[in-house]
Amino acid sequence: MIRKNDKKTSERDLGPEQSLVDLEQVLADRGQLLGDRDQARVDIEQSELDAERSNLGSDELTSDARFDDRQARLDRSQATEDAQQEALDHSQTGRDIHQEAIDEQRAVHALPAAEQPRPKTSSNQKQAAHDRAGATRSRAEAAVLRAKASLVRAEASEKRLRELG
Repeated sequence: MIRKNDKKTSERDLGPEQSLVDLEQVLADRGQLLGDRDQARVDIEQSELDAERSNLGSDELTSDARFDDRQARLDRSQATEDAQQEALDHSQTGRDIHQEAIDEQRAVHALPAAEQPRPKTSSNQKQAAHDRAGATRSRAEAAVLRAKASLVRAEASEKRLRELG
């Protein structure tokens, strides 16, 4: 009886954590869609510029500085998109690690009573501590990846501000 109550409590404890991971995933999916849209815009502008260049003669092309300015702007836009995609990739890796930790915990809760982890005793306390340390390490790795993604986004924003100012 006690084990069933503990199991239900543990399952409920995972609910908010799973909700946060799901929310992070939805926000990341939205960010990916926006990034894809912006990348498509950059690609279209690049192909338009390439088409204009191919329509001009080589003498006109070398004397027209507006092509250089547009190309530089497109290159900056592409660098920003690349940085944002890298940040999204880092964030996704962090969410994947977090989800794996939740799934592992759910798998433990789903085991039959005979296979459930034993209550902590002096003989298995060391293994339990090792398991907790592994779970903590996984959560820390996920947090580090999320922090790296934030840094990449901040660096991209800083770069855009420098280019504008």
